[in-house]
Amino acid sequence: MKFNRKSICFLFLVFLLICLLAPYSCSSLKSENQKLKEKITDINAQNDKLRRELNTLKSENSDMHTRLAQLNEQISALQREIETLQKDLNSIKTRLQGVERKRKS
Repeated sequence: MKFNRKSICFLFLVFLLICLLAPYSCSSLKSENQKLKEKITDINAQNDKLRRELNTLKSENSDMHTRLAQLNEQISALQREIETLQKDLNSIKTRLQGVERKRKS
């Protein structure tokens, strides 16, 4: 393949143009790279903040489960006490009815 003077001149101009544009594109890439690094840093900071909040919420949730279990136990105890009081009330009513029957007779 033979190169004539025009093609050599054209290739030289293309090479020169590439050499002139290379530093600009490299600085542009460096600038873009720096922007992306800053975004990554911001996102990592936000992720760390969200992880801390999540851990706090998990801890609160665990505490709430414990408190809920305690409240459920208290509710069960109160229900048993209500049932006992209801039985006592029924027995008192029965006694009163017996006493009233004796008075009437």
